[in-house]
Amino acid sequence: MKIINLIENLDDTYGGPAKSVPYLCKYLNHIGVDTEILSIKYHDNETNSLVDKYNLIWKSFKYNFIKKLRVSLDLKNYLNDNITNKDTILHTHNLWNFIPYVAYKMKKKYKIPLVVSIRGNLYSKLLKQNKLQKSIVWRLFQKHMLNNVSCIHVTEINELKAVRNLGITSPIAIIPNGISFDEFKTLKNKQDAKINLTLNLNKKYILFMSRLHPIKGIEYLVNAWIKLSTKYPNWDLLIVGPEYDSNYVDSIKQKINQYNLNNRVIFTGMLRGQNRLDAFSSSDLFVLPSHSENFGMVIAEAMVAKLPVITTHGTPWREIEEHDAGWWVELNQENIDNALEYALRCKDDELIQKGKNGFELIQKYEWKYQAKKMKQVYEWLLDKGNKPKFVFEDK
Repeated sequence: MKIINLIENLDDTYGGPAKSVPYLCKYLNHIGVDTEILSIKYHDNETNSLVDKYNLIWKSFKYNFIKKLRVSLDLKNYLNDNITNKDTILHTHNLWNFIPYVAYKMKKKYKIPLVVSIRGNLYSKLLKQNKLQKSIVWRLFQKHMLNNVSCIHVTEINELKAVRNLGITSPIAIIPNGISFDEFKTLKNKQDAKINLTLNLNKKYILFMSRLHPIKGIEYLVNAWIKLSTKYPNWDLLIVGPEYDSNYVDSIKQKINQYNLNNRVIFTGMLRGQNRLDAFSSSDLFVLPSHSENFGMVIAEAMVAKLPVITTHGTPWREIEEHDAGWWVELNQENIDNALEYALRCKDDELIQKGKNGFELIQKYEWKYQAKKMKQVYEWLLDKGNKPKFVFEDK
């Protein structure tokens, strides 16, 4: 079989799917599934470190007309020229634009299966963003498409519920994202990592790593830090990630400046490769106060790095609380304040143990297991296997 993955962008700055899609392809390739990735090119010189590292097949195409719509006639022509195998499956990884639209058209034209990974896009919080545009697209084709695809892929049970609540009846497979342990084999010791990032060797660090975007809730962490920074002078806040909303980030930085905390909050911007790993190694606590995550790759990565985690009910990580690997709280300012202070009050050995608990928890999420599940879905859709137990049909 051949799987053609379509995603709106694959540059390293794109976020979680820029890692999860290449990793899925890597591990599918290992078990005999041919894959390639097609995307829209947002700007010149785009790179994906995983594609380069694992020699994955990736083709990106220029967009036509308005960038926001992600229309690419070259991508459409490529699909027409390359869907020649009856055992081809299309697998899309975003909604609301040309990518899922053209995939659905190709499904009907060539009578081949189409899998749609929702990637958290149908949670109520995200549906409220760009509400007018999404409402129009939903009525024009998105709902009809989702009700006529071969299978929908979600990563957790609440995402399945969100899809069903919108009246979508297609089969749904629950397959978590995975985590690659190989990437973390080069973790340095704390001192060497801090030296590389020019961090204070005598400080402990609270790490936030994600896109700097309102959905990630960074203002809750900054507000908590403003209240606690004086009380905990041996800690500083390390913020890692690309800016996705400059006005939002400017407002965060202005508040930090207002409270004279510029020397207690470090913004690194986007980090790649070993520098990114060094941010994990340098830190003693990970915090992601996100409004909504369908998985939260960086949360899983923090656990691989043996960091205790503070995150929210907007993420599917109840297990963090169940395994004493950190704090999983309803998102509001008081809860983030309390969780952060509780963590900062912990003795070193308490935080270390929570990090070890998280490391044990995350073992079952290794990518090789998730890729096998996805292969089972593909085989079922091609009538080469039975319906997997983790595929649910509407009743």
